[in-house]
Amino acid sequence: MKPDEFAAKLMKATPDQLEALDDAHWRYISLIGLVSDAVPADVVEADQKAYPHFIKLNGAMTVFDDADCEVFMASVTGLPVEMCAAWRDKDFYTLHGETADEMADRQQTQP
Repeated sequence: MKPDEFAAKLMKATPDQLEALDDAHWRYISLIGLVSDAVPADVVEADQKAYPHFIKLNGAMTVFDDADCEVFMASVTGLPVEMCAAWRDKDFYTLHGETADEMADRQQTQP
């Protein structure tokens, strides 16, 4: 999703919904073990019991799965998957300064 697309989708969200999306995203990355100490341990433990199918490893590496992230966020917020995808893409863009598609294209063209 391009920045203008995720921005347009997120402009429809209320401040409470944006906060819920942020919290849900932190919960997902805590659930799969990408971060620690961002979410209370009891919440992470409860999420791990309720959503073990989202915890995936590739060897010893945690796997971030876009579709799983969207479904998890929608499940815990009650918001549409499309809005959750927009938040996830906004977060990626904010962190990396490019979209996931732009990053993948750039990496494919590097020797």
